[in-house]
Amino acid sequence: IVLLDDLVAHLRLDADDELALVEQLGEAATAYLDGWTGVLGRCVMEQVWRVTVDAAGDVVLPMPDVTEATADYGDGPVPLDVTASASGPVVTVTAAGEVTMTCAMPARLLPSAQLIVKLLVAHWFANRETVSGAASELPFAASALIGALRRWHL
Repeated sequence: IVLLDDLVAHLRLDADDELALVEQLGEAATAYLDGWTGVLGRCVMEQVWRVTVDAAGDVVLPMPDVTEATADYGDGPVPLDVTASASGPVVTVTAAGEVTMTCAMPARLLPSAQLIVKLLVAHWFANRETVSGAASELPFAASALIGALRRWHL
């Protein structure tokens, strides 16, 4: 979600000898945030997820920021209406089947996610190894932004 050139500029690097490391740190920071297992509990980049539904009825989808959903009851995909609820996005299915959802972070939140990646990369670049068991904590700004973007389950 952040270009290598932007990471290099953020780090104020003049030499090209550590570009591979910076790129790897950027990928690691994105993975740390993104998707089902990321600390944000939401998709930063557009992704497609599938869940199996056992019966007809309302289904609370496990990922926020659902932009599109379909159900497949065995005859091909059928579009579903997605409604918001306090528990997350909800769809109504008419039978057991598979729900496919497309998820993506809203554009208004993406700058915060990009800044988190830059802050994490800078922190990890400066603190490459733990020394004597004393790990350096994440920068306060990164932790605050992560807290603001994190999906909280009710």
